[in-house]
Amino acid sequence: MAGYAPTAAARCVRGAARFSVFAPQADEREFRIEITEENGWRWGAFGSTDSLAVVADLLHRWSEGAPLDALRREWPLLADDPMKAAPPGRVVATAWRLTLERSPVIRLGDAELAEALYAQPALRVFFPWPSHGQFSLLSSTADPFHSVLPRVVPTWEGRWEVVTDATAGTPSRVLGTGLTAEEAAALMASSVPAGTAPAVEGGWRDPGPTG
Repeated sequence: MAGYAPTAAARCVRGAARFSVFAPQADEREFRIEITEENGWRWGAFGSTDSLAVVADLLHRWSEGAPLDALRREWPLLADDPMKAAPPGRVVATAWRLTLERSPVIRLGDAELAEALYAQPALRVFFPWPSHGQFSLLSSTADPFHSVLPRVVPTWEGRWEVVTDATAGTPSRVLGTGLTAEEAAALMASSVPAGTAPAVEGGWRDPGPTG
């Protein structure tokens, strides 16, 4: 699967460095900025703004040769990680958008599975976390991570199985195997516990015992 492309994008080149601007939301005014290092290292600086004037000012300073550390000092909106640069309240949405766009600046799982999971509205509120061929949907966007859902794991036959994690006194269980991406996503959606809240931004805050 090719994934989704940003609605619009522009790029300025200075040697091996790149200043890229994406406008991925047709219904929201947001400009996502990605600036690479002078050697082409992709994880230079990331930012998000609703102001084209800010984008223009940043681009002007960058075009003049301003180093990234100077740009970060002048524009606190810039961060060294795309999730840190996401607007408050939009970290999960940003992670999904970058995943579906097949962005090279985050970890990517199987494109077909990612699209099938996102197609389930009940799953979009969780933080996508592909790793080692598996795909988890987390209840927090940073360490310490937390999950209430099973994982999707690849099988030797090129299909998927949905597996719960082992907990104290409860072994791991396979809920379904030999599944297509769509079937695995549907099983994941049916496994969301009633009353589960959307993922929190930041690390999981254990509420501790009650009563």
